[in-house]
Amino acid sequence: MGYGYGIWLIYNSDELKTEHIGHVTVCCFMNKEDSLKLYGDIVEKYGSDADFTLNGKHEFYFSTFYKHDKNNMCSWGYNGTCNKWKGYKKICDKYECDFSSDPHTSMQYEMYPKHLEPMDIKKRKMGCKLVCVDIRSDFPVDWKVIS
Repeated sequence: MGYGYGIWLIYNSDELKTEHIGHVTVCCFMNKEDSLKLYGDIVEKYGSDADFTLNGKHEFYFSTFYKHDKNNMCSWGYNGTCNKWKGYKKICDKYECDFSSDPHTSMQYEMYPKHLEPMDIKKRKMGCKLVCVDIRSDFPVDWKVIS
């Protein structure tokens, strides 16, 4: 089931350790063709680099986070801010997708909330790169960058 295709901001794996590709979800639940077009539109207007500042206080994200989410996965991670988020939203609004209204990065995904192991860290700013992704798998380790 997963999250379809989407757009992420990925950060260097040395910044935060995860089993999956470390990312900030811009949007998800798209088809492949539209996600690639959206990726191109965003890069054309805003470039492929962005900054993400995470606040360091852990948050929980449940399967109701996105409108089209039918997964049973939950996660924990960190909310934050991105210097280009308002611009991304303007472009994403022209597409059928679930835009992430709260910029965040998930650190751990699980089927059962009791298996989550959240922790707080210091606030930090990270440089990120915009990518288009295939996130159709139910297993986060299988998610992959396609552009």
